[in-house]
Amino acid sequence: MEAKASPNRGRSPTSSPSASSMTQIRMIVISVTCAIVVSVVNNAIITKSLLSNDHWSSSGDRSYDTPQNNPETWKKLTKDQHINTFWWPSPEEYGGILGKIHHFQNPSDCSAASAKFFVWRSKSDNENDTRGLTAWAHAASSHMLHALTDADQPEAGHRILINDDKLFPMAKGCEHGPETRECYFEPLTNCKLSDVDDYETADPKSTKIKILSKPDEEYDRSVRTLYTSDSIWFRKVKDMYSWTGLGFNSQHSTIHMTAASLAYYFRVKPWLRKEIDERLRRNIPLDLNPQRTIGVPIRRSDKCHGHALEGSASGELECPPLEEYLKKVKEFLAFDPRIENVIVTSEDKSACEEFLEILNKELPSLRVIQNIGDVQQGTGSGSKLEAYTEGSSNAEVVASALTSLHMHMRARYFVLTSKSTWTSTIAVMARVYGFASEVIVFDIGPNKNTFAHLARRGCA
Repeated sequence: MEAKASPNRGRSPTSSPSASSMTQIRMIVISVTCAIVVSVVNNAIITKSLLSNDHWSSSGDRSYDTPQNNPETWKKLTKDQHINTFWWPSPEEYGGILGKIHHFQNPSDCSAASAKFFVWRSKSDNENDTRGLTAWAHAASSHMLHALTDADQPEAGHRILINDDKLFPMAKGCEHGPETRECYFEPLTNCKLSDVDDYETADPKSTKIKILSKPDEEYDRSVRTLYTSDSIWFRKVKDMYSWTGLGFNSQHSTIHMTAASLAYYFRVKPWLRKEIDERLRRNIPLDLNPQRTIGVPIRRSDKCHGHALEGSASGELECPPLEEYLKKVKEFLAFDPRIENVIVTSEDKSACEEFLEILNKELPSLRVIQNIGDVQQGTGSGSKLEAYTEGSSNAEVVASALTSLHMHMRARYFVLTSKSTWTSTIAVMARVYGFASEVIVFDIGPNKNTFAHLARRGCA
């Protein structure tokens, strides 16, 4: 008789799980699943609570919305969860090059014998300085690298960059602080002007002070207090990484150093942070996907030949027609059919409105996102902002402009002209600190310098 095969043949006596073992396994799976669900729900509640406008008190107080006042809650939010709220890289939290700049700029003892300074002077006729926000920031970035490397001689020790206390043209009538850059932005350093050697009261023969007659003038590196010339220009540092201890330029990317120095400059005061936050909540949809968004920062007005506005800079290029912007938007759509949104901003109201009409006619399915409430003062110059738009203050113009910058940080594809430091800065910051990956730029008004190359290609 043929023997019947055992159903357990080939298994060890202990390989078949018992009913009690199976029950334990089911309980473990259920417990893990519940834990995951609870975690997801809690995180969603926290995010919704923080991002919802309904969360604020009836008085409109948002003072809690800072890492200092609510550090544990704040830490639960990732950068992506700030899609329609204020986010900017913090030196303390972000670290890296930005953190290193903060460390060097904020010594524990500003009166130490080893402390050396680089004082950023205003122009002699600073009230008529027509530079805009990013032109000032670009100068600060270059002066910062001059100070940190002591003009390409880091072995002599770094300097601390500090600005003077003369009038900042865009801060006239400031209601939130002095009429200096500190009306809007955090100080460049914790050191004070009282810590530096004052050239107006010092002995003319003093060896502690040197005032540069031109940006690239050579000087004795042992001088304690160095003053910039009163030119709007600056010295170009050859090896911007030499002060970090990470080696030299040939080993690292120029764009990361540039972006970090700009991010350090653009650290806004709490009142301005709140203002930008409110505007972002009003303008940016919660469902915006940066990976599917085009940014079109149209820079015209005083950038174009033929511009004539008292107190504003004269034009410097033949501005591309708006149809050229549309053409590149269509090329991006052909490249990536998943694109859903386009962020359109401009200081030039008429150009912005005309482009919006073109978009509505040519690409009606594309969701257009605007900077609602933008002053659109009709110039990027900064000396007479309060005179360009009736009923608007300098503070409103600055808040509008910086809101546009923050909005474009949430785009992936850009159509711009790099002849403008404004639009180039947007592209540089989006590449390094933006919300989208793989940033691509169409430059329809190319400029031939390092900064434009960084905006256009991400490298010099």
